[in-house]
Amino acid sequence: MVIRKNKKSFAGKIFSFKLFLVTSVALIIILGIKLGGIYYIEYQIQKEIDSLRTDIEATEKNNYELSQLIEYAKTDEYKEAEARKRFNMQGEGESVVIIRSGPDNTENIESREELVIEVNAPNYIQWWNYFFASK
Repeated sequence: MVIRKNKKSFAGKIFSFKLFLVTSVALIIILGIKLGGIYYIEYQIQKEIDSLRTDIEATEKNNYELSQLIEYAKTDEYKEAEARKRFNMQGEGESVVIIRSGPDNTENIESREELVIEVNAPNYIQWWNYFFASK
């Protein structure tokens, strides 16, 4: 009788070992960690790109607003407004009126009348009122 032994091939022996299974799992875990790290770095880069795009849009908007302001500054309307504001200038045929606001206009009128009376009084009365008059 012929007894045959089942001889397994080398590849069959490797796959049958538990060592192969443990090695495969460890290799898959290591590759997964590396792949996760790569995706995380890609996510960070994409986030930075989006932030830079937002900055670019804000800068472009700011540049547009500044160019509009420059164009307005070149107009005669702007020059006239600045001359009025900075140099207290007025246009032809215009007159300047200064209105002072106060808490109550009737009190201001009464105090102006008193000032007019005091200004017209003699000098010694003005001094007397300055030191001894109650206000």
